[in-house]
Amino acid sequence: MAQQLPILLNSLFRASTLFLLGTGLSIIYGMLNFMNLAHAAFLALGAYVSASLIQGASNAIGGTLGTAAMFVVFLVILFVIVPGVISVVGLGMEQTIFKPLYGLEDDYQLLATFGVILMMEDSMKFIWGGLPVTSSAPSNMLGGFNLVGNTYPYWPIFAVVVTMVIATTLYYFFEETRLGKITLAMAEDEEVVSVTGIDTRSVHIKVYVIGVALAALGGALYLPNASITTGLSLEFVILAFAVLVIGGLGA
Repeated sequence: MAQQLPILLNSLFRASTLFLLGTGLSIIYGMLNFMNLAHAAFLALGAYVSASLIQGASNAIGGTLGTAAMFVVFLVILFVIVPGVISVVGLGMEQTIFKPLYGLEDDYQLLATFGVILMMEDSMKFIWGGLPVTSSAPSNMLGGFNLVGNTYPYWPIFAVVVTMVIATTLYYFFEETRLGKITLAMAEDEEVVSVTGIDTRSVHIKVYVIGVALAALGGALYLPNASITTGLSLEFVILAFAVLVIGGLGA
C-alpha cells in the first residue's frame, strides 16, 4: 500500500486540475449552452504565462527578497495576476469569436472551437517554442517530505487543498449568493429570468469570466510540479469532457 501512495497523490493532483477546468466548462455550458472545446487552451495559456511571470519575477527581484516573501510573490502571480490576465484574454475572445456561435447547433460549436484551440496551440508554440517549459521555483520553495524512501513535494498536496477550498467557495457561491442563484435559475430557464428585469447578458459575462479564471488557475497550479508542452490543451480537453460526461453537463 505504501508504494501506491505517490500514485494516489499524483492522481489527486491531476484530478484537482481537471476539476478546475471541468467546472468552468460545466457552468459555461449550463448557462450559455455553449460547447467550447477551446476552454482547455486557457489552462495551457495560464501555465505558460505563469512560467514567464515567475521567471521574470525571479530575475527581477529574486535576490532582494527572502524565501518567504518571494513565495508570497509567486502565489500572487499564480492566484491573482495569471487568472486576471487570462480572463481579459478570454473575455476578448468571447466578445469577438465565441459570441456569434451562441445558439448554433453543438456540432458547429465543436467544429469552430476545435479550430480555435488549434490556433491557440500554434500561437503558444510560436511564443514559447516547442520545447517543454517548466518553472518549479514555487514547488522548490515549499519543499517536500519523505515518502516511501523518496522525497515527495508538498506542492501537489497544496494544490489539492487549494482546489478543495475553491470547491467549497463555489458551492457557497451557487447556493448562498444572489449571482449564484441567478446563474442556477438561468441554467434552468433563462427566458423566465430575463422577464424579471435581470440583465442576463451581464450575468453571462460574469460567469464566463469565472469559468476562464478557474481554467487559468488550474494551469497555474499545474505548472510548478510539471512540464508544459505543446498539445497540453488537447490532452486536457479530452479528459475534461470525459469527466463531464460522467458527472453531467450543466451548472
